[in-house]
Amino acid sequence: MPAPSLSREEVAQILLSEFRRSGYEGASLSSLSAATGLGKSSLYHYFPNGKVDMGRAAIEVVGQWMREKVIPLLTSDAEPEKRLKRYFAAMSDFYARGTLPCLTDLFTIGEAAGYFQQQFKQNIGNIVKLIAAVLEDAGFAPAEAVRRAEDGMVMLHGALVVSRAQGSTAVFTRVVRGIPDMLLAP
Repeated sequence: MPAPSLSREEVAQILLSEFRRSGYEGASLSSLSAATGLGKSSLYHYFPNGKVDMGRAAIEVVGQWMREKVIPLLTSDAEPEKRLKRYFAAMSDFYARGTLPCLTDLFTIGEAAGYFQQQFKQNIGNIVKLIAAVLEDAGFAPAEAVRRAEDGMVMLHGALVVSRAQGSTAVFTRVVRGIPDMLLAP
């Protein structure tokens, strides 16, 4: 059993893994407690509003990673093609090349949607804006850049779902590798 001196951030990382394994609906307080090695009272100490706060903490882990590792790839001074390739490569890494699910998918269905959908709507909107800015730098008109950025998000997440359903990462790898070229095509 892990020491009870885990930081809130360390516990949130473990919760993220458990939510990715079980989904929001499938993760019970008992399974979250077992995954962290903390009793339910210790979990409530870190997360007073229970599972909802735990879900928010998992989302924040992803948000922090995006702010530190991914957003700089899109906002760098590199050429648009390099920025897009680096971004989609980082997202491939984040999804373990198509083997890990997306919290957007897991947290926007059932009970979880009521708690988290607005946050994910905002998060996706922010990423679409960043990708669209890269596409504008590549010469696309703003409306076309937004459409293409949305298409890129659909391709990424669609490939993730299809690959997981097929039990093979081949589709994910192929599609994600090709997204930058598709977005930049005339």
